[in-house]
Amino acid sequence: MELFEVLGKVGIIVVIINTCFFFKSFTYNSKDFKIFTYYLLLISIIQVISYSIHLISGYNLFMSNVYIIVQFAVLTLFFRELLKLKILLYIGVLVLVFLGYQYVSDFSLFLKYNSIGIALTQGIIAVYALLYFYFSLTKKDSKFLLINLGVFLYMISSSLILASGNLVFNFDLISKEDYILLLTLNSVFYIIFQILVFIAWYRNFRKKSISYVS
Repeated sequence: MELFEVLGKVGIIVVIINTCFFFKSFTYNSKDFKIFTYYLLLISIIQVISYSIHLISGYNLFMSNVYIIVQFAVLTLFFRELLKLKILLYIGVLVLVFLGYQYVSDFSLFLKYNSIGIALTQGIIAVYALLYFYFSLTKKDSKFLLINLGVFLYMISSSLILASGNLVFNFDLISKEDYILLLTLNSVFYIIFQILVFIAWYRNFRKKSISYVS
């Protein structure tokens, strides 16, 4: 079994584990925490479905479009709550309308990697993350810094690796070994992202036991 396949399975397992931990702390945390919890849940579901389709048919590229749409929509709501900037909602609606126009104009685009969609959505999310880094300098609350760091690193790396889109799958232009290396690197950055998410949960969001001093 290829390393990227092993890492892909590890990534699915880790995000499911993180989802369970976040739901464990769901009721006593803030709205932004709850939105990110829903993000983990939806991504877990999409990845499980995508992997199942891959096992059945071997072709699941269209799920990448579901992934980027859901990811962009939910993380836009997440950063809207963190940054308290209403303009993020307008940006989110405009981007989703643009993506919808793309797929309506050329439905075949939905069946392969949407290079423009990946670059646009993940690039904007990376900008959201940069804004949070800037705003957090003046705030005492840094609970989401590790999650934000994970989001930023993954969005930057993933957009650079996958925004080339269908070029990555053209073995006349890129060797199969290089293709596998790119997928492996993407999986590594995704696992790093999920590790940072877990550390953030453990440090800042889990319900800590209260010790009493008599």
